[in-house]
Amino acid sequence: LSSREMPPLALAARTAPVVVRAPRALPCARPRGRARGREVGPIAASPQWLEEQTLDARTHRGLYCDWKLTGVDVLEVWAYRGALTLASAGAIETAVMMKFGNYESAEFWYFAGGAGLGAALGLIHMYVSEIRSVMRALWAFGFIGSAVIASNVSEPLPLYVLEHHWTMWAIGPMFAALTGLAFKEGMCYGKPEAAALFFCVPALCLSHLFGAGDDIKSIEAAAVCLLLAIFAGRKFTQELKDDIGDKSIFMFNALPSDDEREQWLARARAAGRDV
Repeated sequence: LSSREMPPLALAARTAPVVVRAPRALPCARPRGRARGREVGPIAASPQWLEEQTLDARTHRGLYCDWKLTGVDVLEVWAYRGALTLASAGAIETAVMMKFGNYESAEFWYFAGGAGLGAALGLIHMYVSEIRSVMRALWAFGFIGSAVIASNVSEPLPLYVLEHHWTMWAIGPMFAALTGLAFKEGMCYGKPEAAALFFCVPALCLSHLFGAGDDIKSIEAAAVCLLLAIFAGRKFTQELKDDIGDKSIFMFNALPSDDEREQWLARARAAGRDV
């Protein structure tokens, strides 16, 4: 039909421009099942999501299986290093404040450093869990002993400890825990400053306990502070995987039953691992 022969409505439909509407966006649905990195943003990140993220593409060969660093691993390592930094800074600031006679600030930094050490011991990766438990118990005994003394004397704790040698029996276990941590870091990573701390920290504690001269204790305290500063600083130069260790060992030890461990061992041997 020509345009003169078509009805008006049909003619209008033929000549009107075609408008294509964009599809209306659907509301975002929450991902079901196991969340994936592309579906969950940082704000909605959960511990499970972090555990599933392999932030390091490299595969590390372990005793029982190959493994990769996850988001949880990275958070634990940085938290551990931050706690060590707080422990070291607390010890150094305590010594500096004592030197300048600011005993109230020295007490604050003493407990801040002690809290940092406790956090580090809570995050440390060790294959022998019994040794780690002993180190944590020593820290708890010394930290609680420090708090008990501080709450029962009128003067700041560092000054009271300086004037009363016997207090080392109460606070000394916390320094024993620090010595154990230094031994672990020195043996596992060959860090000379950590190995030196293993000897210098007990030497300082014993010197104070048995009444050594102030000059000797000042030299020992300065050496401990210097070693702690180097130790804390160099922790940030290590690869993240070093502070995790062989993750496959922790994965194997976390298996709940002997049957599962036997199945894991069978798969590891079939893959050519000598376990």
